[in-house]
Amino acid sequence: MHSFYRWLRTMNNIMKAIGIFRHSLWSRSVLILVMLSITKACLGATREASCDIQGSFVKATALLDNKNYKHASIILDQIRACQNLSPIDTFNLAWLYGRSHNFNTALNILRSVSPDIPNRVTHGYAIALTKFELGDFKGTVKTLTDLRSRATLDTRCINLLGVTYSKLGLYQDAYSQFAEELNRNPTSLFAYLNLVTLFSDIGQFQNALDVANKAVIALPDNSEVYVVRGTINMYIGHLEKADDDFANAIKMSPSLEEPRFLLALSSYKRGDFMSAQSQLKQAISSGIAGSDLHYLLAECLLKTDSANPHEAVVELDRAIDINPHSIPARNLRGRLLLEEGKDDRAIVDLKIVLQAKPNSRSGLYNLARAYSALGNKEKAKLLYTRLSKLEEDYHASTTNDDSLNDLSKQRMKEALTGGDAQ
Repeated sequence: MHSFYRWLRTMNNIMKAIGIFRHSLWSRSVLILVMLSITKACLGATREASCDIQGSFVKATALLDNKNYKHASIILDQIRACQNLSPIDTFNLAWLYGRSHNFNTALNILRSVSPDIPNRVTHGYAIALTKFELGDFKGTVKTLTDLRSRATLDTRCINLLGVTYSKLGLYQDAYSQFAEELNRNPTSLFAYLNLVTLFSDIGQFQNALDVANKAVIALPDNSEVYVVRGTINMYIGHLEKADDDFANAIKMSPSLEEPRFLLALSSYKRGDFMSAQSQLKQAISSGIAGSDLHYLLAECLLKTDSANPHEAVVELDRAIDINPHSIPARNLRGRLLLEEGKDDRAIVDLKIVLQAKPNSRSGLYNLARAYSALGNKEKAKLLYTRLSKLEEDYHASTTNDDSLNDLSKQRMKEALTGGDAQ
């Protein structure tokens, strides 16, 4: 701002001098050049002054921590336009572009920086991880194996290489990477989790359980290894052992939603709906905001008092407030609203279900019922036709079991894969 005011004062003084030179074409030309030069210099100084690179990095990182990728990208674009980026600033910019899911831009920037910035292994890992996110698994392997010929891979690189081999179906190569890491570092959490994921993906749950047992011994104070072992126990039907693991995880990390949900799910699978209700209500009252907690509570309430769906609808309202894209909650609420004769509201939920899951049996069946109730026989007929092509029993889908089963499988898989384990 101060630069701008100085520029105004300079222009004012120059304009006063125009009277002296107004009859000289050469003088006017010089004057124009001087004015343009001064303007360019002032604007450049203003632009550079606005490039608070480190402050902008802090703001962008905070936005990315909150998954606000759109606004973070705006700040990153502003940083990229700055003229005084150091090599390490450029690398950090690329890394944050990767975190904002703009992987192509991240990769282009990384390639513009020396491979020794900040060091050869970290730079190679960043390129490999970006290629992984772009789905270029062969490129990821090549980057890491080339890097291995020049430097010693660290834990991040070895785990990423193992995960990538797994994505390519090269399970023995993947196993070798994780085993190598565990031999080198017997307390490597990611190596244990990735090895569990590997065995689970190929259906070897006993091997997965053996690895999880070793993880618990090596990391007895880590809640995540108990969640993983509990999930495997649930997969193989050892529900009481699963309960013990989830309970231990809750003691260690009482604010985590995952073990709370899985513990209640285990109780639900045993048919102990009252225990599941109690566990869910305790989690919610502790301040944990989880859409799936409210959805599962609604399912439990219907199991214990199916004649009074009002409380269940309230819980589903809360679930959808937290996550408007919760398909299980939309599906169940749509069916309950339909049974209450609130066909218009039911249609809103059920159409959202079918947009996300076009082959949802319960969604198709209940939306067809809603259109029939409103007298729209043609739309209802089309939906029934789609349903018949799935070769399913119409009435079986009214139980909504497909939503709960799908959610159960999804949450259990997430617990085993750990999302960003690599």
